[in-house]
Amino acid sequence: MKAIRISIHQLHNEEWFDLHTKYKGTVNVHGSENIGLKKLMDSYDPVYLTADGLLQVIRKSAYTSEVATADKHRKTIFRGLTTVTKGSLNQPLENKQKAAIRVFNVLQVYRKSVLDSTYSEASGALHNLLQDLSGPRAADITLLGLGDWTNALTQAEQAFQDVYGQRHDESVGKPKEDFKTVRVQLDTLYNAAIDILDAQLLIDGLGGDTLLNPDNETSGEESGPTEDGLPIRETSGNAIYDFMVDWNETLKKFQNMLHQRAGRRAKNKSENPDDSDDSDDSNQPVED
Repeated sequence: MKAIRISIHQLHNEEWFDLHTKYKGTVNVHGSENIGLKKLMDSYDPVYLTADGLLQVIRKSAYTSEVATADKHRKTIFRGLTTVTKGSLNQPLENKQKAAIRVFNVLQVYRKSVLDSTYSEASGALHNLLQDLSGPRAADITLLGLGDWTNALTQAEQAFQDVYGQRHDESVGKPKEDFKTVRVQLDTLYNAAIDILDAQLLIDGLGGDTLLNPDNETSGEESGPTEDGLPIRETSGNAIYDFMVDWNETLKKFQNMLHQRAGRRAKNKSENPDDSDDSDDSNQPVED
């Protein structure tokens, strides 16, 4: 038995906090002292409370949804500009075709930063992109008739900055800790706890991918005894083992949710290659 490992950083804020709340509750049910996590939970609990407080601030922000909407709009304009430019790569006139190639290459340079970064990083990328499109590539934009698109992108970015600035002003005097940093801190403590439990199970002879059968022997490929066609929950009398059985049942739900989300994204990407969104490869927490 060992813990199921999932990409916690890919969970959205509410999902992520729900996981930690359930983890904390499961530890309390089994007793942190009984499973050897008393000292670690003494460090975990204050960070959990900090995360709770910061998340409440985010929930109460009147501008959070408006910021998300404005961010989505500027991304939509960027994708539209990219799609139109890509279509111009097949221009029959050589000068327009070369202009489209130059503009498209610039858009590709900034694509990941605009679509798959934090709000502030995306704004920085859009600022630089617009500088390039109005400077070195200005003649190409005019030749291709893309002025309306670049103007729309400029307006969308300004609209985002306006509402993002309002949310920032609203947050003055509220907790200064960066929620993303607190997420990393709490995840680090959680992963440390799981590593300790996995290691102790190995020491106790209960580790690995197999479950114990009632005779304390590994069951190989057998699924274990069943009752009415359902597997019977196996226990070893070991507190850590019993905790892990319960906790893995909870983790399976989050694992399935992430798998389904990844499947939807993969399908969307295959059907709309120019309409991808958040990157699954990022090791940074998802920003709501």
